Amino acid sequence: MMITPLDILSIESWILIASVILLIRYYLNQKWRYFEKLGIPYNPPSVLKLGNILSAFDKDNAFEYDNQCKKKYGNIWGAFIGVTPRIAVHDPDILRQIFIKEFQTFPDRQKSLIKVNGKELNTGLTAVQGNQWKRIRNTMTPTFSTSKLKQMCGIIDWCAGNTVDALNRKIENNGGVFNSKEIFSRLSLDIVCSAAFSTKVHSQDDRVEEPEISKNAKKLFSGSILSPLIIVFLIFPSLEKYFAKFNFSLMNGHGINYFKKLATHVINQRQEDPHRYDRVDLMQLMLDAEVSEEKIKEGAEKGMTKTEIIGNSMLMILAGYENTGNTMSWTAYNLAQHPEIQVKVQEEIDEMMKVEGKFDYESVTKLKLLDMCINETLRLYMPILKNTRYCEKEITINGLTIPEGMMICIPSYGLAHDPEYWDEPYEFKPERMRDMSQIDPMVYQPFGAGPRNCIGMRFALMEVKMSLAKLLHTFTFKPAEDTPKPPLKMIFEFSVRPKVDFDLVAVPRHTVAT
Repeated sequence: MMITPLDILSIESWILIASVILLIRYYLNQKWRYFEKLGIPYNPPSVLKLGNILSAFDKDNAFEYDNQCKKKYGNIWGAFIGVTPRIAVHDPDILRQIFIKEFQTFPDRQKSLIKVNGKELNTGLTAVQGNQWKRIRNTMTPTFSTSKLKQMCGIIDWCAGNTVDALNRKIENNGGVFNSKEIFSRLSLDIVCSAAFSTKVHSQDDRVEEPEISKNAKKLFSGSILSPLIIVFLIFPSLEKYFAKFNFSLMNGHGINYFKKLATHVINQRQEDPHRYDRVDLMQLMLDAEVSEEKIKEGAEKGMTKTEIIGNSMLMILAGYENTGNTMSWTAYNLAQHPEIQVKVQEEIDEMMKVEGKFDYESVTKLKLLDMCINETLRLYMPILKNTRYCEKEITINGLTIPEGMMICIPSYGLAHDPEYWDEPYEFKPERMRDMSQIDPMVYQPFGAGPRNCIGMRFALMEVKMSLAKLLHTFTFKPAEDTPKPPLKMIFEFSVRPKVDFDLVAVPRHTVAT
């Protein structure tokens, strides 16, 4: 017996369903015609792609997407997060206005995914807005002065020495083969915990079980940017405030709780024995500036609450583990794949050591070629895919009218690989970074740009440079048998990372043929 649609529902019900579908379609069509009124070309959205979300963050095409759009639409184009419009700006002159001259109109990075990282991380510098951001930024900035950075050099050198020991064990037991991300992420984790918080975590000793701090750092970066919940929050950002009431976090809950407990433990130790630490670090500067929630509500312009101190401590540790560790790993990879450049870098380090005899703040500033290699690595394997700025009021810049409430999307990775600005953009060419004053900071922004750039930029660069200088003085890095050929294929999950985890080989320099 054949079943007809009318056997399932009445004709009135079918008419109602069809009417609802048509109304939804009409609503979407009206929303998706938004850029036609502004005269801005746009990438056609669809229901299956959730507007343009799945196109922009497609694992296999996310890194090519923005330059493909630029080729089709020019330097300005529209896209939709669900039905919410965003304007992508690939024009350096307009970006200069947005990031710097008109900063007061674009003071915040974003309005979504800033309340669903757990109570503490919701107060991190990357998430907070307005006066709260200004107050926290002003409180933390003194940590990264030149004098403070110089104080941290001995700790960086000590941590890098532990990596030398770890690589020597790899040479003795495994022919020098090592997992690049593992080695450099643990090194970076040791440095940020030791230099910023006077806490030694000893994560590099592979003779013992991997420490909990390293395990939990991995957990926090194991998710996907296209998880169903993230997509829901991107399409319906108003839901965040309800989830925030339950201290909800999109990141791994066990990992978040671990780092919260770690930061709280360090704070309690400081308060119980304030004379135990003989130098000023990030944690101490924040604790010295601690104020009550009541003072903040009264309009205090300086200081941080205990929640903010914990949240920004966690943020510093996580940024150090992931982004800085990746930068060291990718620079080592590039040098391993270009042995002729690596030899010149090592010769430069050797010459510096003959004169200075040590790795410190002043001596490593003389390593210009190593600088160039690090900067070129940051361009080639940009640690951020996109940046964003939120428009507080309508403004016209160079003929582009940006409505109030519009999110501006900056294709950081796309700009760093645009053949209009870079010759052979997917090739490793350190010489292009010889004179950084000739590099447009709007086209090359691995740490962002303007007043909301990365506060730890100078610390991160010093950490990468000192660590690599010490390691390259001792070892030569070579590709392993299964190391992928350049350029590395990248994917974007919670962070930018290689599609395939790779090994390198450390060879003691005294055994390398000259």
